[in-house]
Amino acid sequence: MGSELPLDETKSTVSEDAVSGSSDQDHKQQTSLNRTTGLMIVAGILASIFVGGMYFATTYPINQAKHNLLNHRLDSAGEWLDTAGKIPFIKKSEIHFLMARLERRRGDYRAMSELLELASSEGYDGEMISRERILAAAQSADLDKAQPALSMLLADPRGDEREICEAYIIGFLQFQMHEAALQLIRAWQIDFPKDPRPHFLQGVIENSLHNTKEAEKCFHAALKIDPKYYAAAMDMAEVQLELKNTKSALQYLKLAEDDPLLKTDSYVAQAHCFRMLGQDQKAEKILRIVLTESPEHYAASTELGRILVENRRYADALPYLQALVDKDPLLTDPRQFLAQALRGMDRLEEAQAHFDAVEEIKENLANANQLVDTVGNGIDSIDTRLEIADLFWNYGSEQEAMVWMRSAYQLSPRYLPTLKFMLKYYRSKLKDDPNLQEQVDRFEQEIAFSQAQTNRTSVPPQGEESQSTPGTPVLPKLPIEETP
Repeated sequence: MGSELPLDETKSTVSEDAVSGSSDQDHKQQTSLNRTTGLMIVAGILASIFVGGMYFATTYPINQAKHNLLNHRLDSAGEWLDTAGKIPFIKKSEIHFLMARLERRRGDYRAMSELLELASSEGYDGEMISRERILAAAQSADLDKAQPALSMLLADPRGDEREICEAYIIGFLQFQMHEAALQLIRAWQIDFPKDPRPHFLQGVIENSLHNTKEAEKCFHAALKIDPKYYAAAMDMAEVQLELKNTKSALQYLKLAEDDPLLKTDSYVAQAHCFRMLGQDQKAEKILRIVLTESPEHYAASTELGRILVENRRYADALPYLQALVDKDPLLTDPRQFLAQALRGMDRLEEAQAHFDAVEEIKENLANANQLVDTVGNGIDSIDTRLEIADLFWNYGSEQEAMVWMRSAYQLSPRYLPTLKFMLKYYRSKLKDDPNLQEQVDRFEQEIAFSQAQTNRTSVPPQGEESQSTPGTPVLPKLPIEETP
């Protein structure tokens, strides 16, 4: 039939249709496969992003907290730990351990102990918790407990080399064990030649010992390793001022102002340098800017008051200096300048009273510093330590008084004069902080206990000698978390 195709042509057409159908089917399958593969790739990418994001989210706050702890930015470390605590996938035990370390750095050993207990209950490494307690003992100068563990900690530091060294150095310095601190620092420098921190700490110690040129070398070494070690730059500026290199000091202060935490103090120190260079107007301008932002800044108010007095602008100087002296009458510099201002205003009787007070304060602080230079490290140094603490409490820094008071307590926690001193101190602070009633109660109980024990041992049995004296108590020390 004319309408029919030849057989060969029919087969050909069927074959082409079959091939075409098969090709369409293969194309659809390939398209489907490509889509599936594409979705898998996208899913993989999203999963990677999710996992990577989770890893970043869970590790970054912790790492930042650790970094800030190592660099003594405690407020920033606390903020990062607060952030970490809001992320559900971070182990709370690690957060609580690092919070305990933060509180140790702040000197709040009771809060540290509570956080370590919490971290322990959540499964944190018990060995690390024990080590942190040893570091607390070292930092608080409980060297009887801490010193035997030093070799073990250094042999197996577990990444805490700096924490170990710093805690022990702080403890050594509280007992004026400068050589022991310096030996540890030198070992730190050898083991970690690229770490500027030990050079900086050595500089601080050398400067406190009035070894100015040696301190200069140390700060220079720290800045050579890390040119942006701003704390070293700040202290180097102080050394340069002591060496009468005022222009050099200004260069280091300009470097230190790049640190937000040091910026204000750097500006005040720069103003001091400009005054030394005879540029009073420039210095005054800087100080007024600082005081606009920080009205109660002690150094800025003192420096501005001095400039105004030296320029015979006594009435302008009076408000700055009077406010400082009213707040703390033991501040000798502003009190001296206040006396000069009053004398310039013919208020001679008031001026003389301040001059006399400054002389008395300086004389007693000189006595304290002389005792500091000669005090020993043993238990027989307790009375001298309490004398130093009393002088600093009445004429100097309350913080210094606390250091010496606590060092006496660490040497002998049952020595009655030390307990009475502690009680007197906390009673004096009770009005400002009622929460200290707990400490008052504690030391009242300790005094009663110590007096009772002294009464029991004051008359030894016939033929025997008493094994306990007020200076050499036989009772164990209190746990570290309870030290004041």
